Order: sequence, then C-alpha cells, then structure tokens
Amino acid sequence: MIKYNFLSNYEGIKIWEKGLEKSPENKPFFKNDFKEIVLISRAFLIKNKIVYVPTLSTLAISFIFNLIGFLPYLNTLRLETKHQEFTFNVEELTNFNENLKNKNKDLENYYQLYVAGAPAYIFSYFLQKNIPEDVQITEFLIDKDGFNIYAQAYTIKTINEFINSIIEWSIVKSDSITVKNVIKSGNSNQTDPSSNNDLFLVEISGKNNLIGISKRLPIFRDSFNYGQINKIERYINSKESGNIN
Repeated sequence: MIKYNFLSNYEGIKIWEKGLEKSPENKPFFKNDFKEIVLISRAFLIKNKIVYVPTLSTLAISFIFNLIGFLPYLNTLRLETKHQEFTFNVEELTNFNENLKNKNKDLENYYQLYVAGAPAYIFSYFLQKNIPEDVQITEFLIDKDGFNIYAQAYTIKTINEFINSIIEWSIVKSDSITVKNVIKSGNSNQTDPSSNNDLFLVEISGKNNLIGISKRLPIFRDSFNYGQINKIERYINSKESGNIN
C-alpha cells in the first residue's frame, strides 16, 4: 500500500509529525526568555494599539492639565499662608490697639480722679497764702469751672490789693476776674466803735486756669501734701511704663 498524505497538496498548512517538538508559538508566554518576551510584547503592542493608546492619551491629557494647574495651586498655597499671616498680624495689631486704648482710658481716669482732682485744695492754698490781714473772707464757692469770693475790708485800697494778687495767681484766668456787688455798710468795727471807717463788702468772681503737673508739684511740696505728691509720682511712673498699679 502506498502512503499518501493529501495535506501536501495544500500550502500554508504545517504537517504535524509525531515526535517533533512543539512550535515555539505554542510555548507558554512566561517560559520564553527575556529577549523573546520583549519581542513578543513589542509585536503585540504594535498590532494592538487600541489596547493602550486611548488609556495613555487620557493619562497624558490628565497629566498636562494637572501640571498646568499645579503652579496656580502652589501660588494659592503661598498666598493662603501670606493671608493667614496677614490676618494674624491684623488681629495682633487690633488687640494691641485695644489694650493701648484701655490703658490710656485707665490712665486718664486715674489722672482725673487722683491727680487732677478738685481745684478746691490748690485754690484754698493760694487764698490762705495771699489774703491780706485787713481782708476778711466771709464765704467762697468754687467748682471745676470758676469761683466766687465774698470778702470785706475797711478800705477800698485793701480790697484792690487783694484783687491784684488774685489776678497774679497761676490757677486763675486773669482776664476773667470780675468785681460786682460792692456794698458800703456802716461802721461795724467792734474793736473800736469810735472809728469812722466804713465796711466795704465785695463779690469777686473768675474762671479757673488748669495748671499742669509740673506746676502742681511745687504747691503740694510747699503745703506738705505728700499724699498728693505720691499720687502724681505714681501717675508719672505709670504713664512711662504703661501700667497702673
């Protein structure tokens, strides 16, 4: 019998023969060496671009957009840090100004209450120091704005000297002195009833002149008012240090 293989009549068909090794194309992928794996992979990628081209294109576009937006993001972070720093500085400045305002208010209250005080003490000091012997003060009224003095003497000359001394007081506005209600009464000299001198009654008014600490201190020292001196010195120290103890 003649062996006949009809497959030899067809081209492109590989004839399998028993005992031959398996074709390399049928070997498992990972059993190939590294070079073969590279070649097979390269050939696969060339033939099947649809597998990776869309994905890589999407990743590339996303990377470009992220790269474009990265610089503005960095600027945003930098500006945010600057903004936070600016906000912190503004808050610190606001707190400092508020504290300074409160300290100045406390200092002003301390000055008005303990240092400036009522003008009665200083006015009484000047009145006691400068009143002539022949002038008698029957009454005097004083407030923060002005004063009224009710005096009497036996001569107009004595009253004029007293008025001239008041004009020179540093605590009085010299151009505000007013003399009114000058009354001449009969002889009321109880020590010498035979005297012919008449008694003159007069009302003197004027405005206060506020003086500073530098002019107050000599007055308090001269009158031995150490309590007021201590208050003024505490005020000066507090003003320099910014603290009121």
